[in-house]
Amino acid sequence: MDGNLFCKLNIKPKMKRINIYLALLFFILLACSHESGNKYDTQKIYKNLEGDILTISADSMLGRAPFTIGEERATSYIAGRMKEIGLNPVFDSSYFQDVPMVSITSELPSSIDFKVNGSNFSLKVDDDICLWSPTVKKEVAITNSPLVFAGFGINAPEYGWNDYADLDVKGKIVVVLVNDPGYYLKDSSMFTGYAMTYYGRWRYKFEEAERQGALGCVIVHEDGPAGYPWAVAGSKSNSPILYLDSKELENPTCKLNGWITLSAARKLFDEVGLNYDEIKQRAITKEFKPLALNASLNLKIRNKVERSLSKNVAGYIKGTENPDEFIVYTAHWDHLGVGKPVNGDSIYNGASDNAAAVAWMLSIAELYQNSAIKPKRSVVFLAPTAEESGLFGSEYFTKNCPFDISNALACFNYDVVLFIGHFKDVTVTGYGHSNLDSLLEVVAKRHNRYIDLDPNPENGMFYRSDQLPFLKAGVPSMFAKGYTHQSDLGKEKTLERINSYWQNTYHKPCDEFNPEKDNLDGLVDDVILFYEVGDAIAGTDFKPEFSKKSEFFR
Repeated sequence: MDGNLFCKLNIKPKMKRINIYLALLFFILLACSHESGNKYDTQKIYKNLEGDILTISADSMLGRAPFTIGEERATSYIAGRMKEIGLNPVFDSSYFQDVPMVSITSELPSSIDFKVNGSNFSLKVDDDICLWSPTVKKEVAITNSPLVFAGFGINAPEYGWNDYADLDVKGKIVVVLVNDPGYYLKDSSMFTGYAMTYYGRWRYKFEEAERQGALGCVIVHEDGPAGYPWAVAGSKSNSPILYLDSKELENPTCKLNGWITLSAARKLFDEVGLNYDEIKQRAITKEFKPLALNASLNLKIRNKVERSLSKNVAGYIKGTENPDEFIVYTAHWDHLGVGKPVNGDSIYNGASDNAAAVAWMLSIAELYQNSAIKPKRSVVFLAPTAEESGLFGSEYFTKNCPFDISNALACFNYDVVLFIGHFKDVTVTGYGHSNLDSLLEVVAKRHNRYIDLDPNPENGMFYRSDQLPFLKAGVPSMFAKGYTHQSDLGKEKTLERINSYWQNTYHKPCDEFNPEKDNLDGLVDDVILFYEVGDAIAGTDFKPEFSKKSEFFR
């Protein structure tokens, strides 16, 4: 152990947290001391990453959509690599876990008619409103269901906020705002200020409406607080939507989900004699009381239901001393398949999203397997399905884990990779949720890198990838990578590259890997970094913990 490393790290913990930091540093040093003189074979790591990315994102994989030949080819390749590395199968003698899923297509008319003061008020499907029914019932009838404006649709006792207080929503459709109050108040003491919490996510709002007994829930869409345009939110009407196949879909209380555009919401409020912007300002305060909208909905929906199986892929290294405890590395294998052609290309290869992350995970597995000192705790490597459809593969794994999920100590998820070389930063999306941040900071400093924060926390990316089901299962989780400060470009130009990626490459056929132009040095760095961070847990007795301010703290 390097006795001078405390000084080199220049860590100055606050007194009230000194015991946590000292214990943390002790375990880090203990875990990493055997690596201090190790020189990683970065050329080999680079070559392996390159080979895996080229294969997983190849045209022959047909975009890796679930239930296609592309899934079969991609999952077979990943399982083969896990076997080649020497990982144990997680699911008895298999690397595969069947994930039962159901596709529901809700067939709607071209317009939706609301009854307002005895007259019809019509909104166009797709242009103004998007609705669907999350049930496997073939026919769903909404009969004279009243509309109620329920603020943000949030019940968060830790913030003293309950939009449903004294509100009976049985048989009613709640109309709610997107995001959470902190986005508008810019007050970090209220929720987390500008950064979105889980309470701001659409999935939470639908879940809470179900818990409250509402018949339906419709969210008012705005680009900024939603984090994506109407083209994303409003694309689900008359389109297949994937779900985990479960009993909850047989007869949910909340039989109608949807989005309404901001302009359409304003028109609806005007029609019932209310000023939308004034009501919205009232909804940002704790004193807000829900309002009946004096409008109702009659609607019949026909659902087309199709069931199928997809696959998670996972292998693991068994711990030498405490094998029942484990950490998890996750990187989803699925992408969008074959879709609408762009410049003559219809295969959505998903090289950065998320073939490169799967390659990252496999390379970390090789470092563990080739290390002379094996981890004391087990290490699981999971490539889940259906992340793009709603994080369903990782959700199924956490609910049907072959290990005791309460023994999961940490999850490290990786998603969306920039092929632009070395990074000085490690950007943490969801910073402050657990003491994993402190652990990462110490290890990053050993590699002359610094911690940066998500440049767009209002988008809620911490709740939009496969770490979320682990968080909900009580597992401290991390979503971090080199991202905002490419070593040669500097921050400003790196952020320009980031914006260009999201506008021009993300979820488009041009998300491909070109070994002649693309640079994987930053990915190599992140392989080494997150191997060391994980090994500082798997190789010690350190137990990560949520911070008390996290909504996942228990």
